[in-house]
This record gives sequence, C-alpha cells and structure tokens, in this order.
Amino acid sequence: MKRLAFVVFASLASLAACGGTHTGGLGPCEQGIPDPACGLPCTLDANCPTGFHCSPEQTCTAECDQGGNGCGPGQSCDSSGHCFDDTSGTDGNECPSVTVSPMPRIPTVQLLIDQSGSMTQSFGGTDRWNAVKQALVGNQGVITTLQSQVVFGASLYTYNQGTDAVCPRITRTPMRSLNNGTAISQLLNANGPASDTPTGESIRKVIEDFQQNPPAANSVPVILLATDGEPDRCADPDAHDAVSRQLSVDAAAAAYAAGIRTIVLSVGNQVGDDHLQAVANAGAGMPPATGTAPFYKANNPAELSAALSSIITGILSCEFDLSGQVDVNRADEGTVDLSGGNCSAAGSLDFGTEWEMVDSNTIRVLGGACDALKAGNCTLQATFACGTIIL
Repeated sequence: MKRLAFVVFASLASLAACGGTHTGGLGPCEQGIPDPACGLPCTLDANCPTGFHCSPEQTCTAECDQGGNGCGPGQSCDSSGHCFDDTSGTDGNECPSVTVSPMPRIPTVQLLIDQSGSMTQSFGGTDRWNAVKQALVGNQGVITTLQSQVVFGASLYTYNQGTDAVCPRITRTPMRSLNNGTAISQLLNANGPASDTPTGESIRKVIEDFQQNPPAANSVPVILLATDGEPDRCADPDAHDAVSRQLSVDAAAAAYAAGIRTIVLSVGNQVGDDHLQAVANAGAGMPPATGTAPFYKANNPAELSAALSSIITGILSCEFDLSGQVDVNRADEGTVDLSGGNCSAAGSLDFGTEWEMVDSNTIRVLGGACDALKAGNCTLQATFACGTIIL
C-alpha cells in the first residue's frame, strides 16, 4: 500500500508526498481554497514555509506545488515554489504526487503596556518598567524565546495633560510580525514611564489598529494588557474611579465583539482584583460581574516572567491547517510521531488521545505532545495511506 508521509515542524511545516509527478492544474495559491501559507507576511523567502517564496508584495506565494501542479509540460517545482524546466520524467507510480503544507495557527498578540509614571516603582530589586522589559525581551524573555511562533506587536500608552495634544498617547512598533523582538526592544529602550493611565481609551485604539491592519487568516488576535495601576481617563486624568474602570471593561467587551481576546496582567498589586476580574471577563466574552476568566498578577520579576510565559504558551495553538484533505473516517489509519533531540514527548502518538483530526484539513495535537510542540523542540511526522487523501 502506497503511503503519504508528511513532516510538520513546530514553526514551519513541509510534507513529502507519495507517488508520481504530474503537471498542469492550479498552484497552491490559485485553488478555490488556497494553501494557508498563501498571503502570510514576509520580507525574505526564509520567512515563508518550505514550498513558498516571498513575493514583491511581501507576502508568501508559490507558482506550483511539489507535484508539479501549476507548472507547464516538462517543468517541475523547486523547494521555493518556482517552476523550472525538468527532463527527469516521472517515477511511474500510479499514486499521484500530493503535497500538503500544514501550517500552525500562529496567534497575533498586541502588547498594550502601561507607560504611566508609577512604572518607576520598586519591583523586587529593579523597577516595574525594567522588569517588564526583561521579562519580554531579555535573554530568556517570552518574546525572545517565542517570537518565531507568535506574531508580536507592542503599544505603549499614557497621557500627559500638560504636553500631549492627543489622548491617549500611543507609541507603538511599526508593525506586528514574527521575529519582531528587535523592534519591540527598541521601542521599550527608547521610551520610559511618563504620566497617566487612560486604559479604556487605549484598548479602543488597539481595536482600531487591528481593524486597519488585520491579522492573517486563521490567526487569533489577542490584546495583552500589562498595567500597574487603576485606570483613569482622558477627560479626567486623575479620576481613578468607577467611571474610568467601566471604560476599561466596556473597551475589553468591545474588543471581544470585534473578535479580539483581551488578557490582563497586573504588574504589582495596585489594581484591585475585582477590576482585573471584570476586565478579564469582558475580554473573554463573559459577564463582567460573574465570569471566571483567568487574570494574572505579578509582584516580582520571577512572577512576571512566569505569568507572561503562561499567557503566551497558552495562546499558542496545536492546530495545523492542511492545504489538502484527509478522510476523517479513516484518520485512525495514520501514524503520528514526535522526534527531536530535546523533545520531551518523543515517540509515537495515540490517535484520539494524543492527536485527532478537527476536520478534513485540520490536525490537532493533544496533551503533553501539544506542550512539547509549543516548546519548539519537536518535529511532528505523520503518515497516511494514499487512499485517505481526498484529491
């Protein structure tokens, strides 16, 4: 029985196919349901998965797939999705060559960081501002270690009524992208704690930015709010009151209504748990007064690093989009293995308990295998009978 083997990496994925080569047909970006890799942002070919290259428009594309679809007679497809003249012929197998490029569902996280003056307060041997910087972009910071798996952007927010012409004052990275740690580090190093805390209005500015610059298809958008104080508002920068708190709750609810999750992290203990809970609930689509969404508090640098790591790894998905389709009724005929020198869950995975098909073109890894993939140390390999592939 001929079998189709494919390999999924925790950050990028490429699949080997069974059988012979054919030409013609549509390339992976011209099909009715394009490959999930098509249109991903890029600046270099290296930013795109195997089988794709970066177009002049700075999006991933491919003229063809590894089976030759998209190429003319006498042509084959190279590893970057370009057609080239090839006289090697076919291998004669009756099972057609099929290339499927599974892509992890990469989350898009916009950090919304409180730039108020209280961020200078002592925080376990440093101050709150520098603790946030270290936890994000230090040598072991969450952005430093996970920026290849998460699209990150960052916005700083504050307002000085005496000098700022616009409220809130938002200072942000030029874009959200993979491997955006350098830009976020530059943003944090070039700025520092300033004045007030118009949290509600600032969340709404991030909503506007997401609407103007939407994430890639299938990417889950998230606002990660890191704040160290009770909110105030543009109309009254000294009003740390119920009105200001309600503005933040309403803004988080508006973000959720726009398809954007809001997660809240308190840097220090100056924000009341009742308010953190209400914002977290609204940001998760729960009733603000009665929901049970998680919120996070950190009172020292170690707790801050742990909280950020927990938040970001929790956002990472273990679902992979496939450009081809698998017969879900025969998915249990497949075999899935994890490997890698530092993989904590190496070995064959059990169908139904450690991996499953969500639908005909989405595979989901479960439990400890999912945790191992999120750590970025494992290679996932799955093999399916050719008969289970829907052409």
